[in-house]
Amino acid sequence: MASLYDWIDERTGVKKISRAILDEPIRGGARFAYVFGSALIFLFLLQAATGIFLTMYYVPSADHAHASVAYIQKVVPMGGIIRGLHSYGASAMIIILIAHLAQTYLFGAYKQRRELLWMVGVVMMLVVLGFAFTGYLLPWDQEAYFGTKVGTSVAGEVPVVGEVMQRILLGGHDLTTLTLSRFFVTHILLLPLALLLLVVLHLYFFRRAGAAGPYHHRDDAKVEPFYPYQLFKDMLFIFIVFLVLLILAVKFPARLGPQADPTSDYLARPPWYFLPLFQLLKYFPGKLALIPTVGLPTVLFGVLFLLPFIDRRPERHPLRRPIAVSALALALGGSVALGALSKYQDATHPEFSAKLRAQEEEARAFIKAPFVPQEIGRSIPVNPPVVKNPPVVGSRVLKIYFANCANCHGADAMGGAMAPALVKLARNRHLSKSFLIDYLVGHQREPSPGSMPKFKQLAPEDREAIAEWLLTLDQPIQAPKPQTVAVSTPPAKKIKMVKRVVQPEAAERAALPPPAAFTAHCAFCHGPRGEGNIGPRLIGVIEKPHRRPEDLLNLLVDPRAYGLKDPMPARFPQLSDEDRRQIVEWLSKLK
Repeated sequence: MASLYDWIDERTGVKKISRAILDEPIRGGARFAYVFGSALIFLFLLQAATGIFLTMYYVPSADHAHASVAYIQKVVPMGGIIRGLHSYGASAMIIILIAHLAQTYLFGAYKQRRELLWMVGVVMMLVVLGFAFTGYLLPWDQEAYFGTKVGTSVAGEVPVVGEVMQRILLGGHDLTTLTLSRFFVTHILLLPLALLLLVVLHLYFFRRAGAAGPYHHRDDAKVEPFYPYQLFKDMLFIFIVFLVLLILAVKFPARLGPQADPTSDYLARPPWYFLPLFQLLKYFPGKLALIPTVGLPTVLFGVLFLLPFIDRRPERHPLRRPIAVSALALALGGSVALGALSKYQDATHPEFSAKLRAQEEEARAFIKAPFVPQEIGRSIPVNPPVVKNPPVVGSRVLKIYFANCANCHGADAMGGAMAPALVKLARNRHLSKSFLIDYLVGHQREPSPGSMPKFKQLAPEDREAIAEWLLTLDQPIQAPKPQTVAVSTPPAKKIKMVKRVVQPEAAERAALPPPAAFTAHCAFCHGPRGEGNIGPRLIGVIEKPHRRPEDLLNLLVDPRAYGLKDPMPARFPQLSDEDRRQIVEWLSKLK
C-alpha cells in the first residue's frame, strides 16, 4: 500500500495537499467553537447524497410528485429514513449556519482581512434558505402547496418587480407542474452549483486569511495543527449531529400529508425558520405588510453583508462591543420569541387551533396508511372524466347532500369555487367514518368566513348516512335524464290568463343590467344580479357600514384591507379603474 500511495503521490502531489490541509496552524489551539464550518460541509455532502437517492424515484409533476414521495416514504427500503435525513438535515443546516455566523460575529472574526470571507458566508446563508424554500414544495402535499402559495404571493407584493418575480417563480399565474419543475431544477441543479462555488471561495479566503483565533490574546503563544486535535473535535461533533438526525428520522418520520387540493380551505403555516416573519405580518396589515416581508429582510441582509465596513474597529472582545452583542441578542431573541408567540397563538386561538389539529390528524393518518399506487396510464386529473355508471340522484342520502352540501361541493360532487371535490376524497385521504361524522357536526371546530360550517341541524342518522356514502363515493353524481311519457291530448280549453305581479323593487333591479366586468369576475360567486350564491348577497350592500362608494372602490383594489378572506381574491389586477367604477355605480343602485 505504501508503494501505491507513493506512486499516486508522484503523479498527483497528494501528500503535499494533505499536509497543507492537516497541518493548518490554529492560533490558540483546537476548540469546539470552531466545529461549525466542518459540520456544514458534512451536512452539504449528506444533503447531496440523500438528494441523489430521492431524485432516483421522484417525479417533478403535479400529477405524480406526491405519489412518488409517498412511494419513497412507505415502500422503498430505507426510503423513509433517507428522506428523514434529508428533511431534518435541511433544518440542521440552517441551525448550524446561524450558529456559525453568530460565533464568527461574536468573535469579531469578520475583521482584519476577512471581509470577503464574511461576505461569502452571508451569501451562502441566502442560498441555504433558497434550498429550504424550493425543496419545501416538492412533496406536493397540502402543507407544501399552500405554504409555497403564501410565499410566492409575498414575492408578488414587492414594488415594481413583484409581479414579474412572481411569474418567474410560478411559470405563470398559479402553482402548476411548471412551478414544480422550476423549483425542482433550481433545487437539484442551480443552487447546488452556486453553493459549491461559494464553499470553494469560502475555503480559499479562509486559508488565505488564516484562522482568526480567539478574541483575546491569552493563548497567542499556543498554536496547534488542525490534525489531530481540531480534526478530532470536528469529527466528534459531526458524529453527534448525524446521530441526532438518524434518531429523528427513525423515531419521527418526515412529514407528508395528503396530496395538494387547490380547492380546499387548508390553513397554511410556514416552516419554523419563516415563522418570525409570519408573526410580524400580523402587526403590519394591508400595504404595511411590505415592511416585514420585504423591507426588514432587505435591511438585515444589507447590514450583515456590509458589516465588516460598518464595524471597522479592531476590537474583537464581545464585552467591549456592547452595541454589536446587543444587536445579535435582539435579533436571535426576537426571532425565537416571535416564533414561539406564533405557535402559542395558533394553539390558543378558538378558530385556528381546531383546524390545525384536524390537519395534523389528517397528515398523521396519511403517513400511517399503506401506500396506494396510482392507476397505470392515468394521472390524477383536475376534472375527472365522466364515468359510465355514476350515482343517480333520488336516494335519501343524495337528498340530504343537495339540501346541505351541493351549493359548495357542486351538484356532481366534483367541487366548486368554495369547496373541494368529494369524489374519492375519503379513500385518497384515508378518512374514517367516525372522523367524517365528527367533522360534519363540527367537533372542536369554529368556522371562519371561508371554511366549512357546522351541520348541527343534521340528525345523527343523517350524518352517519352521509359519512358512509362518502366512504364509497368514487364517481361523480349524475342526475337521471327526464323520461318522455306519452299522454293523450285533451280537447283544447280556454286558458285563463293570470296576471303576474312583480314587486317594484325587483322590476327596478331587473331593469339594471350588471356591468360586463361584474358578470365576468363577480357573478359566479355573488349571483348574476347580486342576489347571492356561494358568495354573500350584494343587494343593498351600499347601505351597510363601511360600504360607501369610495369604500367599495378601495375594496376592489385591496379586499384584505377590509377583512375579507378567501375565497375572495386578494386583488383584482384584471379590473381597470373604469371597470371598478362601473361595478360600484351599479351596486349603488342595487337596493
